[in-house]
Amino acid sequence: MSHWTAPDWSLPWPSVVVGFLLLAVPPLVLFGFGVWGTLLAQGLVLLSPILVAGTLGVGAGIRCEWWELRRVIHEGSVVVDGARWNLLAVGGGTLFTLVGVAELGLSPIVSASLVGIVAAAVRNVAVPVYCGAFVGMTSPEVFGSYWYVALAAALAGVLFTVAHPVFHGIGGKLGTTAFVGVLLVAVPTTGSFQSSAIPDGSVVLSVVGVAALGASITFTVHTRSAATPVLASGLVGAVGGAVLPILVGGFEQLFAAATYSASFAGMTSPRRIPNEWWIGVAGIGVGLVVVYTLPFVGGSGGKLGTIAFGSCLGIHGTLRLVDVFHLSRRGYRAPEAETT
Repeated sequence: MSHWTAPDWSLPWPSVVVGFLLLAVPPLVLFGFGVWGTLLAQGLVLLSPILVAGTLGVGAGIRCEWWELRRVIHEGSVVVDGARWNLLAVGGGTLFTLVGVAELGLSPIVSASLVGIVAAAVRNVAVPVYCGAFVGMTSPEVFGSYWYVALAAALAGVLFTVAHPVFHGIGGKLGTTAFVGVLLVAVPTTGSFQSSAIPDGSVVLSVVGVAALGASITFTVHTRSAATPVLASGLVGAVGGAVLPILVGGFEQLFAAATYSASFAGMTSPRRIPNEWWIGVAGIGVGLVVVYTLPFVGGSGGKLGTIAFGSCLGIHGTLRLVDVFHLSRRGYRAPEAETT
């Protein structure tokens, strides 16, 4: 939540439901595309059951978050501080990232990472600004006009506000918010998405390893130091986006993308995913889906965050269901199950 001194918005529960659904659908779709991608890659069909299980895990995570949504509905309305300013902050993050790419020649990953690092210095604007940075990562092939970029940023800013009460502390939520804004503009227009070929198995394993490491490092930095999640992600993204293209030949952008996507998973609150080991597992899911969605909706700002969001939802939902199972065996009935 932003803590600016600014007019508040009171959100009626139907708008929160819309925000919940708009964030819940994209990770399911991308994980489904990941399953499709494994079928396209000859010799790697054995990974299909793994990503099918991951997709089911995403559904479990969404189901668990439904209880939080029910609590919000029960309260009737939610007051969001400084919501109008959040719209400006999202737009500012979009603009600064575009300037870094178009005027300074930075890669979208490095530009967005630097925006996050700078924004982290002013903590009450860092989150919406970082959300806007993901909109600004969108390829010019997807948006044929700067007006489309501005509209996508505005839609992401509105969703940032109405979805404020749900999915707290789950990494990738900001990227998913940006992704929805981008798709709402790009799909009805003439913009074309990018498509890339899926690499061979040895590259896949390397990408998965880098993603697991990136997620764990980001999580460690923000949980065991004074760094905020935005700063931790920005640092890992900047290093990965600048260094990996030098160290890795042939697939440098893929490795950088997987690292940056995994950094969003590492932003997760320890109240959602408790430690580096489970975050590393989420990073493995990130790496797999990044690779196997290469043929689909490429160049969309927020896609990497949406992949991280789905992976974190899957791990969080699985852990929560395991806890509920153990409690039920002891005769305890979860409070959520008693809600009518």
